[in-house]
Amino acid sequence: MSIEGDQGLRGGMLPGEVEKREVRRAYNEMGGRLYDLRYREEQRRKFDAALSRVSLSEEDLVLDVGCGTGLLPEEIGRSVGFAVGVDLSQALLSWARSKLREVQNLDLLLSDADYLPFREEVFDAVFAITLLQNLPEPRKTLSEAMRVAKPEAPIVVSGLKKKYGKKEFEDLLSSTGLRVREIMNGELKDFVAICGKKVS
Repeated sequence: MSIEGDQGLRGGMLPGEVEKREVRRAYNEMGGRLYDLRYREEQRRKFDAALSRVSLSEEDLVLDVGCGTGLLPEEIGRSVGFAVGVDLSQALLSWARSKLREVQNLDLLLSDADYLPFREEVFDAVFAITLLQNLPEPRKTLSEAMRVAKPEAPIVVSGLKKKYGKKEFEDLLSSTGLRVREIMNGELKDFVAICGKKVS
C-alpha cells in the first residue's frame, strides 16, 4: 500500500520532509564552529532579552527546541535543574556535545521539533529561538512545544523579522493556542515572544 497521491505527499514522505532535509543539510554543511562564529552574539542577545523576563530556578527542567550548538544550555546550564536540547542537525549537536561535555545537567538529542520524544506537560520552560523560520509547519512545531510544556510554563519563541511582521507573528502564536504575554522588539533581528498556554 502506498501513501502517495491522495494525501498530497511527495515520494511517500511526510509533508514538509523535503524542506526539513534541506535545512538539516545546510546546517550539517555549515558545522558547529562556523555556526558559533556567525551567530553566537546575535543568539546571546535574544537569550538575554528572554531571560530578562523569564525566571528559571535550580529545580527547573528546561527544553531548548532547535538548540543548534547548545548556546542556550551553555548560558543557563548552571542555573537550572536540568536542560534538554533537541536539534535536527547531527553536526551542530556534535559540536555542542564536544564543547559542553563537562556540563552534567544537560542532555542533547537528535530529534524533529514536530515530533518531540517526550511525555505531555513535563517541562518547566520551553524555548524555541531561531527555529520557526526553518520549519515548514510552524503551527505544528508550536503545538508540539505546548504539548510538552507544563500548564504554567513560559514558552519563549522568536520570529525572524525578515519573515514575520509583528502582527503576523502574534497571530501565528495565538492561532496555536498560545497566550502572548509580551513581544520584545528592540535591536534584535527577531521578535522574542514570552508566551504561556491559554487557560481553558
